[in-house]
Amino acid sequence: MNRPIVIFDGDCAFCNKSVMLILKKDKTKTIEVCSNQSEKGKSLIKAHNISADTNSTIIYIHEDNVYYKSTAALTISKKLKGLYPLLYGFMIVPRFIRDGVYDFIAKHRKKILKNNYSCEFVEDETIRKRIYF
Repeated sequence: MNRPIVIFDGDCAFCNKSVMLILKKDKTKTIEVCSNQSEKGKSLIKAHNISADTNSTIIYIHEDNVYYKSTAALTISKKLKGLYPLLYGFMIVPRFIRDGVYDFIAKHRKKILKNNYSCEFVEDETIRKRIYF
């Protein structure tokens, strides 16, 4: 079985913070992550013929299904601890609206954490094993 994997922009502080949240809140401890700049990320992008702008799009691959933007984020939310699975309810909103909100956030993501970010050192070995940079 292939483990679910999230491909993200490794040069973006907002994306990195989001991925750390996913890793910490993952109920099953199976979600892996890799940056689009990593060898694994490049390989997955090529293998799945992904043509989306990987610098502004989160990509979630699970069981050979590839999800983008808001669909990826909301599908991931179902696998997280706490109240995050409730976010999946936003799937009833038409995708063009959800992706419009996603695109707005993606466009401004680098400003959101501009002065408020430092790299996190991951001490938890179970989390560290699921990160590919």
